Amino acid sequence: MLPHARDDGLSEVVGFVLLLGVIVVALALYQLYGVPAAGREDEIAHMNQVKDRFVDYKIALDSLWVNNRSGVLLSTAFDLGTGATTTGGGAFTIPILTPVGSGGTVSAKSGGANLTIEPAGKPTVTIPLGSLSYKSSNNYWVDQTWTYQGGAVFLSQEGGTVVRVGPPISVYNTNGSATVAITPVNITGSASLAGSGPVRMETRLRDMPAYGNLTGNYPWVNISIDAGDEGYAQAWERAFREATRREGIPPSWYKIGRASGTAYVKIEGPYTNTTRDVNLMTTRADYLVSITSAASLIE
Repeated sequence: MLPHARDDGLSEVVGFVLLLGVIVVALALYQLYGVPAAGREDEIAHMNQVKDRFVDYKIALDSLWVNNRSGVLLSTAFDLGTGATTTGGGAFTIPILTPVGSGGTVSAKSGGANLTIEPAGKPTVTIPLGSLSYKSSNNYWVDQTWTYQGGAVFLSQEGGTVVRVGPPISVYNTNGSATVAITPVNITGSASLAGSGPVRMETRLRDMPAYGNLTGNYPWVNISIDAGDEGYAQAWERAFREATRREGIPPSWYKIGRASGTAYVKIEGPYTNTTRDVNLMTTRADYLVSITSAASLIE
């Protein structure tokens, strides 16, 4: 064979190997940077959707007790994960072209945190709050836990726990006296569902009697929440501070603190602890929550 013929054949082989190398490098770079970026965008968008669902859920539940619509069933649905295709390549199912879909767990449980209302001169009333929570299982973005508890929406992640939507608690000045209006929202349920597909939460406002006729005038009223967790106790303490500062109540009218996973606010009013200058108003809101899968053959 002539020398120039052998050189032509060698150059074609080298060119093919170089082209193959460029393709492999491009795929590797896309897998290293492109896939995580796309996965983060999907998971950030999904977590925003979960936030919107919890905010809508809180508004819908508030509308039931505000309008006294006991027995009405409220149904809400959302996806536990991003729903992305979990296509993988190789023996270890490493994603190549699409990010791995995320998942999550939604659960409703009774008890947990307890709210205690202590009016001066009357027996203490302790109310279990229960909770509805969603915990993400993200692959590319920080994991978050969204919790509906006591009528408030909390967000927990690496930085701690914050209140995203405040509880139905108001403390304000009424003609020189302190008025406290509170609706202890109690969630009753025992259900948990994990995965990445759609779920449906069905909630009904139960017709329950008032909490021991707490409404009235007292020298002082103490409200405390045993959250059972320091992060949630800090969040509840901030919620109490926001409730008092929102209406411009003088700081001498109340005391707020936290100890051992319990946050409290004691409203004493403008006068001594013997003057009935604190008006307490309570509304009962008890919900029964169930969780079921919303997947179907159509989806």
